[in-house]
Amino acid sequence: TVLNVHSGDWVRRDSGVGAGIDSYYEYLFKSYVLLGDDKYLARFNRHYNAVMKYVSEGPMLLDVLMHRPHAKSRNFMDSLLAFWPGLQVLSGDLKPAVQTHEMLYQVMQMHTLIPEAWTVDFQIHWGQHHLRPEFIESTYFLYRATGDHHYLQVGKRALKTLQQYAKVACGYAAVNDVRTGKHEDRMDSFVLSETFKY
Repeated sequence: TVLNVHSGDWVRRDSGVGAGIDSYYEYLFKSYVLLGDDKYLARFNRHYNAVMKYVSEGPMLLDVLMHRPHAKSRNFMDSLLAFWPGLQVLSGDLKPAVQTHEMLYQVMQMHTLIPEAWTVDFQIHWGQHHLRPEFIESTYFLYRATGDHHYLQVGKRALKTLQQYAKVACGYAAVNDVRTGKHEDRMDSFVLSETFKY
């Protein structure tokens, strides 16, 4: 999903829905919603069907090798894929959205904050937590689509957790490792512009 801009060669030979490709899927569908051009929807549907066929294993979304799509390229998932249930809601595919969101919520319950990456058995692969908006956005979309108050409770818990573990004197700090709770000296702009929007 990463190309060398000079040669056009693939830099990464695997594909999934997390880091490095997440925005493509999100804005491909949102381009259709905004512009109404069916070519965006057709392209999104083609990619979506491939993701659901090759990348999705129940609620889990594991990267695959591009030229051998039945072969997984890694045994962990990253936090950027948390946007996927929200995108599924927007595209009308509610059942797998609920399932993947529940898997993400279980990861959050197990580690208090969703780590940057975790294995298929929910063990921490990368322990950082950058206060990303994707899980909260998906929670919001699921609540709006279902009216199920469970999602309000999930959102409330996520906010309470941020208040407890990320709030510092001058804002909110990214967490260097969810196991220790140690803060990083940073707060990305998306925390205010996206995470707290929901």
